[in-house]
Amino acid sequence: MLKNRLIVCAALFILAAVWMPEAKAAAGKQAVPAVFLMKTIEGDDISIPHKGRKTILHFWTSWCPPCKKELPQFQTYYEKHHSDQVSLVTVNLVNAEQNKQAVQNFVNQHHLTFPIVLDSRGELMKEYRIITIPTSFLLNEKGEIEKTVVGPMTASQLKKWSEQ
Repeated sequence: MLKNRLIVCAALFILAAVWMPEAKAAAGKQAVPAVFLMKTIEGDDISIPHKGRKTILHFWTSWCPPCKKELPQFQTYYEKHHSDQVSLVTVNLVNAEQNKQAVQNFVNQHHLTFPIVLDSRGELMKEYRIITIPTSFLLNEKGEIEKTVVGPMTASQLKKWSEQ
């Protein structure tokens, strides 16, 4: 009986690994996600993905402990490299927040100046299959997903991504 349970668990684990977005990204480039015209927190229009340019796309919330630690790293990276050939766009999952004001307070408190998209209806979250936050994607010039990282990133990791 125990042996059967172990076999079933192993099969479920393998099946889950096959369906995970990280596994697909590691195996090769994913299909180009749909293009979204979104609004930043400042009210500017932004296209995701930004075709013709590499893009680092990062999903976060203001209450997520790793996000709180890493977003200052994103600001450091942005201040040094925002004119480079790689766009940095972060996506706040507003539908997982207390309210929009909590996001604005977080942005103000941490002096974040990089583009922040408010995904209030969860459209980007669904398109990119976000289950865990933080999650980051490196999109190539065609908008294809080159790499995926589930978990926090540092400014040096962002710089390394941008140089690839």
